[in-house]
This record gives sequence, C-alpha cells and structure tokens, in this order.
Amino acid sequence: MGNPPPREENNRGFPRTDRSPLAAAVADFFDAYDVLVLVPKHWSYPDRENATTHVILGEIDIFPDIDCRTALPGPGGEEKGVPLSPEQSAAVLRERCLGFLFGSPHLPIALDGVIWQSNWELPVDADYLAGVDRDMNRAGLRPLGWSLAGRRPLPHKQLPEPDELKDPDFVQRFQLIAERLRAALDARPAGRK
Repeated sequence: MGNPPPREENNRGFPRTDRSPLAAAVADFFDAYDVLVLVPKHWSYPDRENATTHVILGEIDIFPDIDCRTALPGPGGEEKGVPLSPEQSAAVLRERCLGFLFGSPHLPIALDGVIWQSNWELPVDADYLAGVDRDMNRAGLRPLGWSLAGRRPLPHKQLPEPDELKDPDFVQRFQLIAERLRAALDARPAGRK
C-alpha cells in the first residue's frame, strides 16, 4: 500500500475545496453594493480568501465581572467572588471569546472590530462597559457595540426574518452598532475598501 497523497489546505487551515462559486458571486455583486457581508453557515475561521475585512461577533455566556476562583467572606458567612476591574474583564473576554484568532492556523486577518453579544442581561453599568471598551481599544480590538441576544434560540446563528428588519423595535437595538460599524468601514485605508 502506498502513502495517501498529501492533503492540500487552504489559507484557513481547512482542506482545500472549490470556492470559485463563492468568489464569482462576490465579484458579481462587488460593484453593486457598498458592503457585502459573508455569514458562514457554521462557526469557522475567518475567510481570508474572499473577505476584505472582518468583524467578529464575540458571544458572552456569563459576563466576567467577578473572579470566581478567589472568594471573599461576605455577610452571613457566604463566599462571594472578588469584583474584577473593567480592564480585567476585557482581558478575560479576549482570552475566552477571541482565542480562536490566535489558534491554528496563525495567519493574520484584517479585523475592523468586535461586536459583543451577551446571552443575558449584563450585570454592569455603562461606565463599566466604557472601561472595557477603552481596554479593548488599547489592545487593538475596536469595540463596535454591545448587544443582548434576547431569548430567541441560537439568535447568533440565524439571520433575521425579512419582517423583523422592518420592525422598529428590532432595528433600534442595533442602530448604534450599525453606525459604529459603518464608521469603522468608512475609516479603512483606500486599498481595503
């Protein structure tokens, strides 16, 4: 028995597949729209072959506002976690939610920002989130906004229904994020537009 031929990989570290239909579709619409959004069917590494920029949706299940590994005695004898600073929360979010960017393969991407999506109500106020945003900016990760997923099942994995896009209550929740995303895209160098 001979050895199987070496497996050819694309620049995302996955087995090479014919992506020419997607490239052709992007090329067909490139001049007709200001922005084309590619949404992967499943969670995947960034598309370095067809995308000119990337925005990451960082999903937060439990917001890191306390350190649950270190406990302080609280009133009544119960233990409670030590509060984290906004900078510490930002570091935990980067480690927890963005680790895939620094995993395998180690290839650079053009990252224009991060939208943070929480699955629950955030346990902190706007000043705390502003501190998290400042630290993200310091680390080179532009925060584009904070979004609550609500109670829909897997809302980050499905596109909204057409009627939802006409609902002012739905649209208003994402207005600030959309404005920040547009500003980030407009500020890109000419070669990346």
